[in-house]
Amino acid sequence: MEFIKPKIELYRTRTFSDKLTDTFDFLRETWKPLLKYFVYLMLPCCIVLGFFLNHFYSGYMQLIMADENTGATSRADVVQMLVFMGLTFVTLIVSYSLLLALIFAIVRLYRQRDDRLKLLTDDELKDELKVCLSRSARLMLASMGIFFGVLLVIGGAAVALSMASIGLGIVFILCIVSALAAIALPLSLVSPIYMLEDDITVIGAFQRAFHLGFPTWGGIFAVSFVIGILTGVVQTVTSGPWYVLYIVKMVFTLSHELDGSFTNNIFYTFAEYITCVLECLGILISTVITNVALTMQYGHAADKIDGVGVAQKIQHFDELDKF
Repeated sequence: MEFIKPKIELYRTRTFSDKLTDTFDFLRETWKPLLKYFVYLMLPCCIVLGFFLNHFYSGYMQLIMADENTGATSRADVVQMLVFMGLTFVTLIVSYSLLLALIFAIVRLYRQRDDRLKLLTDDELKDELKVCLSRSARLMLASMGIFFGVLLVIGGAAVALSMASIGLGIVFILCIVSALAAIALPLSLVSPIYMLEDDITVIGAFQRAFHLGFPTWGGIFAVSFVIGILTGVVQTVTSGPWYVLYIVKMVFTLSHELDGSFTNNIFYTFAEYITCVLECLGILISTVITNVALTMQYGHAADKIDGVGVAQKIQHFDELDKF
């Protein structure tokens, strides 16, 4: 008789080991549909992202060569590099928003369906993906707006204080950096909160992240640290080939041996592009693991602080009483 593991409950208080176990159990249960749709959606994004990122670094190389040879840089080269840098940033944001929608569409469907994700159809995922994509787009836009707004205020205050006293400006910057480091961990819960709680606003998600995050700060740090080590290994493996090719090309560039070298041919350039695409895939795979782990941490915090899991069990029990 085949043993079937119980369905993973999102809202329950977990030990540290339970958080990691549930993270990898969820990935193990859902890897087939997750991998299938990850390839469908993320591979085209990585192909475009790799193209822009590779051209950005190629433009950077051209600037190095120009500076080494003539001591001056071409305005056209600078503009081209900045354009590709901007396109890389925009493509990365779009890819991350789409991936965030996919991750939480899978999580939501897993929780909604009695048979988990067995016989999941494209239409079912498509409907849920539309809802999640709309929410992830709003979350990304709001997050960028808040980030740049805070950065502008902090930068302005730092400049003003530095003009009055350099020491005062340095102390202010150190205090701000410490404060941002402290609140960064609770803010990592914003994505699961906003993507899974249908009635909450973006600002409400940030407020709830502080509400759940500060009392469980140590747990978020521990999970993020361990998952960070794992995803660091993944990214090292996937980005290693591209970094090797990039460093070799940089050495030839700085030694003025780029012209006519093997690093200046179409095959080397194509190898750079392919390995850059692989690097982008590694970054996005790491994003999947990280978000699933933070989702389990969110479920733990919501049950521990607000008793969400207990409340849902009572609600389901009351619904059974009606029959």
